[in-house]
Amino acid sequence: MNRLLIALLFFVVTVSSFMTDVVNVEAKDNPRKATILYFNDAHEVSPVVNEYGDRGGVARLKTAIDLVREENKHTLVAFGGDLGGGTLFGGVYQGFPIVEAFNRIDIDIANFGQHDFDFGSHVTKELVQESEFPWISSNLTDAEGSPFADVSTFKIFNKRGIKIGLIGLTDNMNTTTIDGQVEQQDIIQSAKNTVAKMKETKKVDVIIALTQENLEKDKQLLSAVPEIDAVFTEEKAENQSFIYEFDSRYIFAPEGNIGSIIRLDINKKGKDIQLNPEIIEIDHTVPEDLELKSFADYYEEKLEEDLGQSIAQLETPLIYGDNHESRYQETNIGNFVADSYRSYFNADIGFMNGGGIRTSVPEGEFTLRDSYSILPFRNKVILANVTGDTIRAALENGVSNVENLGGGFLQVSGLKYSYHRNKLEGSRVDNILVNNEPLELQKDYTVAMPNYIFNGGDGFTMFSQSMLVVNETNARTDAEVLIEYAKNLEVIHETIEGRITVSDK
Repeated sequence: MNRLLIALLFFVVTVSSFMTDVVNVEAKDNPRKATILYFNDAHEVSPVVNEYGDRGGVARLKTAIDLVREENKHTLVAFGGDLGGGTLFGGVYQGFPIVEAFNRIDIDIANFGQHDFDFGSHVTKELVQESEFPWISSNLTDAEGSPFADVSTFKIFNKRGIKIGLIGLTDNMNTTTIDGQVEQQDIIQSAKNTVAKMKETKKVDVIIALTQENLEKDKQLLSAVPEIDAVFTEEKAENQSFIYEFDSRYIFAPEGNIGSIIRLDINKKGKDIQLNPEIIEIDHTVPEDLELKSFADYYEEKLEEDLGQSIAQLETPLIYGDNHESRYQETNIGNFVADSYRSYFNADIGFMNGGGIRTSVPEGEFTLRDSYSILPFRNKVILANVTGDTIRAALENGVSNVENLGGGFLQVSGLKYSYHRNKLEGSRVDNILVNNEPLELQKDYTVAMPNYIFNGGDGFTMFSQSMLVVNETNARTDAEVLIEYAKNLEVIHETIEGRITVSDK
């Protein structure tokens, strides 16, 4: 009997061991899948309807995300940055309704875009505080070198046993409001440091970089940091998504204005990892979530109520240009804005960076909405004493990147100048006249301009030695100055007057 029991016990143990081995083999061979959904450039709660079609909107975004989550509950949703400024809605509400929408959608993580700082870093910190999701940044710090707003430099998510590490990188902070409270550290070195720290903290299967930088810099990042498996970057077009392959890895760029989502399925079988990307269009074919549609409609009605008031009659269309002409030549809308600045302070000169002008306005009633659409960034209009030599340097900087439609091109008031686009940078400008008199390099002139320019945005570092007469603390916003100017005019009739002459010689 004892021998029979021993034999039976041996049989049970053997079979159990065999079955355990089978289960372990099956578990090892059975692939697991996690999904990342990525989007960015969320300036509007409602769909954007223009020449590119009907796309975007937070209500459609939620539907698309929910459908993927129903298919795979191991889904991570990441936002790449830029939710304030850049549009009328973004300028008026500074991104707070977008954060509220993201809270309702229940996104998992966000990276900063430079336009999330358009209203000052104090507003950015308020956006972070209102968020029910974490933000990360691997290269933005405060003035003391600590992570900006005390956010994490990286995050690791475990989705069905697949450990996904994310870092956040932001470039071009010189193109937003500069208030001395946030510093952009070197992107590649920051990425190297953060990846090393991440790997010390916990083993990860996949490392993803969320970036706000151009394609060439994304490629440089992948070359310099081989541990990064893929990059989710900023939009490259309003109506097209891009998937770039580089060095056996990927760079993903969705459409602007939430026009698409990049879906990345991460399949893990044993130690083998496979990345399978897909583009999900967020267009009119995607049903709107009813709760978020009601939310968006409320804000659109509020915006119309707040901004529909007529303040002047516009007799001539204000033309920004189909090819961003305000970034390389005189435009009547550029004259209008620069004139408003100079008139407000009775200054010698008014400057306006062409990239800060965001739309054209047709003839007819000129409304508050039009003012904020032209100038959505809420920069402050300051007054400074500036030497003629500094003015010349500013004009040279303004024309230094016209071939790439650089936003720093200066629209002017009270001043005329010529530039030669084919000459070397730094020697393109000549024939500078202030109130029809030659510019005197050693003379001081009063100049009205956005604080964005004075504080060094778009490379205008030459104003650091100029003396402020009216600083941004006591200044009014650009749209407010424009509104007051339009009200005083009552009838707006702007023309091109030959203030800027462009030569190909």
